[in-house]
Amino acid sequence: MAPCVVMRAHNDMPLIAGTLEALAGQSVPFELVAFDNASTDGTREALSKYATRIIDVPAGSYVPGRVLNEAMRATHGDVVVFLNSDCTPTDAGWLARLLAAGSDPAVAAVFGRQIPRPGCHPIHALDTERAYGDGARHRTWRHFFSMASSAIRRPVWESMPFDEGLKYSEDIDWTWRARQAGFEIRYVPDAVVMHSHDYTLRQLYRRHAGEGRADARIFDWSSWERNPIRYSVLPWGRQVLADWRELGAMGEWKAALEAPVVRAVQVAGRRTGFVEGWKERSR
Repeated sequence: MAPCVVMRAHNDMPLIAGTLEALAGQSVPFELVAFDNASTDGTREALSKYATRIIDVPAGSYVPGRVLNEAMRATHGDVVVFLNSDCTPTDAGWLARLLAAGSDPAVAAVFGRQIPRPGCHPIHALDTERAYGDGARHRTWRHFFSMASSAIRRPVWESMPFDEGLKYSEDIDWTWRARQAGFEIRYVPDAVVMHSHDYTLRQLYRRHAGEGRADARIFDWSSWERNPIRYSVLPWGRQVLADWRELGAMGEWKAALEAPVVRAVQVAGRRTGFVEGWKERSR
């Protein structure tokens, strides 16, 4: 039986067209199960040309953990692959590499490398390369994972479903719990997709607020780690200095000048979300 690929989508034209074409060209056969969240721009019609099954998610009812659990129930196989509709595989071996890495019973989940799309804003492109690349940097972080291009093992999910109460970082929560249970989370740097976003400052603030709120719930925090200096001020300073160094070396002077504001919006959003999340956790 062919492995399953799950794709979640919402108004992703024209990017989804390239993603579906690249997916269709993979070196191994697969079944595509799609979840469409009330798209109105032709996304659902594009999916209908490739998907074995399309499951409609009504407008206003999308909850990440709930959809992921439903996706696992709607698929088969010990390893289920997930690909966001705006993540375009760069070669025909992407799927095979994720499946091979996910076949190890010691592994709960694997995730592939993401690279920025051409024309991506230099700051966001830099963030993508820092987070992924050869994996050296994110291995120094407490925890890192992305569901956008990934695979998870069904036996682990059966004993530990996704949290349906989180609105952000449900993949971080699930893989963190898997690690605590003794499973490995593996990075597959040669399974590459193009995926990046040029967020507005408002979008950036909202995204980081959501992630900060989830951070407060997912991880344990000492009083020093919760302190605004440790959680916000020091990270802002370190990021800005690194931005100036790296963007300057690239000749991206305009982006370097924008970096302090962009990073301030990020840390302000994350701090606001974290404080809200910590209050909820402490009740």
